[in-house]
Amino acid sequence: MSLNRKVGVLAGAASAMVAGVCYGGSTPGATDARIAALEAQIAHLRSESASWLNAEQTRAIVRDAMADSETRASLLRQGGTAGYREGSGFFLSNEDGSFDVNIGIKSQFRGVYNNKDSSDESTFGFENKRTRISLHGHAGSPDLTYLVAWEWDEDGGITLLDAYGVWNLGNGWDWGWGQVTAPFLREALVDNWQTLAVERSYVHGWFGVGRTQGTWLHYANDTVDFWVSFNDGATQSLTGFNAGNLNTNFTTDLVEWAFTARIEAVLAGQKAQFNDYTSWSNDETGFLLGAAIHWQDGEYGTGAEEVKSFSWTIDASAEFGQANIAGYIVGFHTDPNATAASEFDQYGVVVQGGFHLVPDKVEIFGRWEWMDFDGATLDDELNLLTFGFNYYFRNHGWKWTTDLVYALDAVPVSSTNHGLLSDALGDEGQWAIRSQMQIAIP
Repeated sequence: MSLNRKVGVLAGAASAMVAGVCYGGSTPGATDARIAALEAQIAHLRSESASWLNAEQTRAIVRDAMADSETRASLLRQGGTAGYREGSGFFLSNEDGSFDVNIGIKSQFRGVYNNKDSSDESTFGFENKRTRISLHGHAGSPDLTYLVAWEWDEDGGITLLDAYGVWNLGNGWDWGWGQVTAPFLREALVDNWQTLAVERSYVHGWFGVGRTQGTWLHYANDTVDFWVSFNDGATQSLTGFNAGNLNTNFTTDLVEWAFTARIEAVLAGQKAQFNDYTSWSNDETGFLLGAAIHWQDGEYGTGAEEVKSFSWTIDASAEFGQANIAGYIVGFHTDPNATAASEFDQYGVVVQGGFHLVPDKVEIFGRWEWMDFDGATLDDELNLLTFGFNYYFRNHGWKWTTDLVYALDAVPVSSTNHGLLSDALGDEGQWAIRSQMQIAIP
């Protein structure tokens, strides 16, 4: 054995032994005994080959080992832990577990091809659709949880998406505050990373409330969830997509007040299996029924038209062990204060389903959407069909999704999220192919 190799082995052994002494909280007598044993071992090795280690080298090794082990023991005595938890991601935690930080990293990269058949116009390209980083855990107590999430979009812009805290009040109740997705559409409460298709429906974009800022009460037991939220509502449109009020101050949200309430009940199966839209081989036969309302009023005294609006939805989801079906109907009704302004009643319907051809690996799915714009757009109705497949490398943590969207009617508003571009009056037959690779660490 060479000198360097022998010194390295001996230094490692010495460091491990002394670190054990420092961290283990041994008594001074026990510490002296272990150091004496270490010195005896060094003396034995020296006697075997006195030429490779002199006294000064021995003392230098012991000093280095003591310094290194003391550093390691000091860190350990702080009680901090770090690692990876299945289902939570990478984490940092203190000794008593009162503070906990989990780090999530997610990305969706896709290619999109669009063809507007009426004008024989085609567009193709790649985009880094979403890259998201999140921090979630509890602060000071497991009863106080939090989540903060940022997202980079395809243009490279970064947006604060979620920033909220939740206080567990006990007996199934909790109180939350901050910026979060409003508890309205069921499709909005299923995360982007756990849907069947590459993107949520066009109906969701048109009628959804999105993320809002406010406060809410939530009750949950094994089968029921109930939310009631007082928030700053949505930026709503009769001729375009609704948007939440992200990162707005109290003077710029253009909503005087808004209330959102939702209730859903699991009539069969387990609540956790409805966190996504797919049905895995180990899922029970399950059925979930839900309903929600959203009511808001425009800002007073701005000089602009103040519009009261009321939205409602009823939804159902069923799973049958590798097969799934879900659907909902949503309505949006306006009541402007201007006498010359028209009232509108718009409706949307979404029905979708999927089936695993290869258990937990290959899934095919289809979706139909219908919208009635009540005369607010050039074409009064829109029908969309979507068909595709999922290949699950590691469930939603790593999956490949490819689908085709076909518009039977003119698309009134472009949506790059859906790979669809606006059509002229009377156009029809637009279609898009979307293929996406997803990586998601919770």
